[in-house]
Amino acid sequence: MESYRDKDLGVDVSDLHIELRTDADARTLTIADNGVGMSRDEVVELIGTIAKSGTAETLARLREAQASGGERSEEATAELIGQFGVGFYSSFMVADTVTMLTRRAGTEGGVRWESSGEGTYTISEVPDAPQGTTIQLALKAEDADDAMHDYADPAVVTRIVKRYSDFITWPIRLNPTDAVAGEAGEDGEEGTEGTEATGQQPINSRQALWARPQSEVTAEEYAEFYRHVSHDWQEPLETMRLSGEGTFEYQGLLFLPAHAPMDLFMREAKRGVQLYVKRVFVMEECESLVPEYLRFVKGVVDAQDLSLNVSRELLQQDRQIQLIRKRL
Repeated sequence: MESYRDKDLGVDVSDLHIELRTDADARTLTIADNGVGMSRDEVVELIGTIAKSGTAETLARLREAQASGGERSEEATAELIGQFGVGFYSSFMVADTVTMLTRRAGTEGGVRWESSGEGTYTISEVPDAPQGTTIQLALKAEDADDAMHDYADPAVVTRIVKRYSDFITWPIRLNPTDAVAGEAGEDGEEGTEGTEATGQQPINSRQALWARPQSEVTAEEYAEFYRHVSHDWQEPLETMRLSGEGTFEYQGLLFLPAHAPMDLFMREAKRGVQLYVKRVFVMEECESLVPEYLRFVKGVVDAQDLSLNVSRELLQQDRQIQLIRKRL
């Protein structure tokens, strides 16, 4: 976007991507992109709010919610995140220290921001920072009893990406190799151009069927996706594409099963369709989108203007959700 706005920006947008790097020995997880980055003023304004009054208290409440245990723990944490919009600061729930290195495209020097989540941070200039933003988490020890997963494990990271970010536009690469295109591989053959030569195959599919032109999606692809979201082994009876534009935008891909689900008349059965926001997974069963008498309908709805941190409580009051429900 910035490159179109400023023709003299002078940035390379030929291979925009996200990198995830895990280090089990150092217990770190690094998330990096080569996007527009941030300036020092933007870092202070957008990230430095941790030093403002109330943020440390919010983090404390998040920790209390996580430590409370039981069914209420996850709901309370989601409610706090949705209320305060502290997505970035939730990283302190799994990390002792967070370090961010960023350089805004078109500028010479970068900025390093570091904090342990105790209400203060340090910021310094870095003259040789690469374009984009890199965030490194110094991870806490794994604790299965406290639902603290080992985020330095590539298998855990892959599973999370597949669940929450499988359909986003940009490729996500896990532990990319340092090989370059054109170098000889282990078998002595010369590499070819592209991600195959560098070992940087994305771990996300990037194939959001509901975002592709309907003429380009085959019946087999629809059937396979239906099996994925419904856990049914048969093909759907009917496939429906929906979209809305104007004051609010959304895309939907809904399926009618060929037979009644086994739990159709079970009171405790879960219902609702999957909710995405700009291709990022938010909720497995969004009951607010589908009335109970349509509980057999499966599929996804991708909204464009909802918050990624929206909670179940806020969904019930959201006007856009109610309008999408009416159109569905």
